[in-house]
Amino acid sequence: MATLTASRLNTVLGYQEAPVFSLYMPTHRTHPDNATDPGLFRELVQRLGAMAEGYPNSEESRPILSKFEALANDYQFWQHTRDGLAIFATKNAFDIYRLRKPVRPLAVVADSAHVKPLLKYLQANDRYHLLVLTTNTAQLFEGDRYQLDEIDISGDDVPDAMIDALDHELRDLHATLAAYRTATGEKWDTGQNHGLRKTAIENDIEQFFRAVDRAIMAKYSIPTRLPLILAALPEHHHIFRQVSRNGRLMEAGIKVDATALNTAELQRRAWQVMEPNYTQRLDRIISTYRQATADGMGADQLEQIVKDAFDGKVATLLLEEDRIIPGRIMGRADVVYHTSGETPGTIDDVLDDLAEVVMRFGGDVWIIPNDRMPSETGAAAINRF
Repeated sequence: MATLTASRLNTVLGYQEAPVFSLYMPTHRTHPDNATDPGLFRELVQRLGAMAEGYPNSEESRPILSKFEALANDYQFWQHTRDGLAIFATKNAFDIYRLRKPVRPLAVVADSAHVKPLLKYLQANDRYHLLVLTTNTAQLFEGDRYQLDEIDISGDDVPDAMIDALDHELRDLHATLAAYRTATGEKWDTGQNHGLRKTAIENDIEQFFRAVDRAIMAKYSIPTRLPLILAALPEHHHIFRQVSRNGRLMEAGIKVDATALNTAELQRRAWQVMEPNYTQRLDRIISTYRQATADGMGADQLEQIVKDAFDGKVATLLLEEDRIIPGRIMGRADVVYHTSGETPGTIDDVLDDLAEVVMRFGGDVWIIPNDRMPSETGAAAINRF
């Protein structure tokens, strides 16, 4: 089961051989709430089956549906869920993503994957990584305004203790000191170093911080493009920022011993750091759209935005969060809207198709909270020319 990243989204967008199955649903982490999750999943799978019958090559749907049915009966899988679930399936792929925030139940069978809910999930404007660092340990979290989850970095070549980052010739010495502390209960720090010079200890700390920085940047910051918040003592902020090469590291941080904070308090402090950044970015993109409209470089009518998207004009597309316009984009001047009599949540979405076209031509897509959306149509575009 892969971690959901922007590059993974590009893989999902590449599934163009119909039918493509997309399923979203909220899930629960603990009992008894998670006992209801398989039932909702089966309901959504039934919807997928009914929709698949309408495709000309519906005979290819049976093996795909059997994978969903097998997952419904996988007891262990449903014991280890998070807050949301997204699955994309074709005859050659079955991609499962556990999400760290809830999503609305949705089942879609279409010519391509339905990805709009993931655009909000992957959008970096309200999500962040949090690095909790001491001179001897490292922990990584992912969070947003509502929650914070620790990431298991043990299998990602990220040193989570100083001894993992030190040169081989120093490891025996540090292991001996660690054994001494365990046996005697005596605390060892830079002031009580049992013969180690202070400069040597400082070099060890720098080497550890540098190794953590390289691994976090390569494994997490570059693939996800999320901002990184540092939580550490003030003096360790100074050392880490001297050695860091991570362009996603935020200037503001949490300057306390974060290992002494519970998760709720750590999340609260992290969002205090992140919120001004989020608000500024959202204000900036909305202001840019309004100025573009005044200059004749903005649009909010769907048919016009579709044409501009196919012409490669759209630099940034703003979509209203949770808004679905039932239908499909068939071509530059061909938008088909579904009738209101069709079952909600089981048909394709014009806004989702539009996002795919914009991204195909190198544009950015922003999912905007309903109360901040600057247009009434569910979409707004800032054009390149």
